[in-house]
Amino acid sequence: MKESRIKLLLFDFFDGKTTSIQRKLIEEWLLDATNQEIYYQCLDEWESAHPQFSPDHETALSNFQSVLNGKNQDNSNVLQEVISTGQFQFSRWKSFAAAACITLVSCFIFKKQILYKAYEAAAGKTATYCLSEGTRVILNSNSTLLVPRFGFGDNTREVFLSGEAEFKVTHTANNDRFIVSMGKDYQIEVLGTEFVAFSRARGKRVFLKNGKVKLRLPEGKQLYMKPGNLFVSSPNGTFNLVEKVDARPYTAWKDQTFYFNNTRLSDVALQIQEQFDVKVRIIDTLLSNKRIAGIYKAEQADDLLQILSELMRIEITQKEDIIELSTPKLP
Repeated sequence: MKESRIKLLLFDFFDGKTTSIQRKLIEEWLLDATNQEIYYQCLDEWESAHPQFSPDHETALSNFQSVLNGKNQDNSNVLQEVISTGQFQFSRWKSFAAAACITLVSCFIFKKQILYKAYEAAAGKTATYCLSEGTRVILNSNSTLLVPRFGFGDNTREVFLSGEAEFKVTHTANNDRFIVSMGKDYQIEVLGTEFVAFSRARGKRVFLKNGKVKLRLPEGKQLYMKPGNLFVSSPNGTFNLVEKVDARPYTAWKDQTFYFNNTRLSDVALQIQEQFDVKVRIIDTLLSNKRIAGIYKAEQADDLLQILSELMRIEITQKEDIIELSTPKLP
């Protein structure tokens, strides 16, 4: 399809004027990753010719999905809702342009949801996925991996991790880089290797099992890792690289197992929260500093809580949506 014709077709799509057949053509055309750049160039050009405003994000997403699904919209009602919020004034004859503008802005806001497919693992479960180029990913519970919906670009395979996952990266004939972005300027860059990546609120962590990786850190810093190395970063940005560590604490989760090596109870509570999506609170500081060692199988939170109760002689209380750990009162 000639670029001039696709440009006119995309402009009609942004204006909400395309038929279901035309929308299907656009969808198939976007399967080619090289066409996505043209799509956003046209989007930028269309945006510059239309007024902008601050939309209601939920309404914008609903409108955008309606256009994709080919549903008719009462654009005057959309306009009236915007006017009633006092955001700005449009005359009646511009109502259709306003609705199209909502569609455009929502396209930017929800760009990641549109362009990326989310692979997830539910609370207390792990999930295994094989990416299109052969890379195998095992997600830990409460974890999400975003993968390009329309395929990887040239020379680079980039995914976005929130949570924890093990990657077995496939080497490609073109030596395409594989990049795991973990937010806050943290990236793992590899060519073909096996590693475990952790990206949650309490920090970042990378354990390298095989091969070599390069870490890109905030402020332009770079760090190279060798097999057996462990990288740990705290929320404030400080980090540490340990040369040789035991792999078991960082891979036990794949077998729904917890590996504790003189681990504080406060850290155990954090792992329970991350693994099973339950809130755990320790009542006193003395108890939170108690330590535990061993390897324990736990497919649900109650399994591990029962072990803690018996081994550490602690009292467990369910209060609404919070589990409290405390020292039993003496009779």
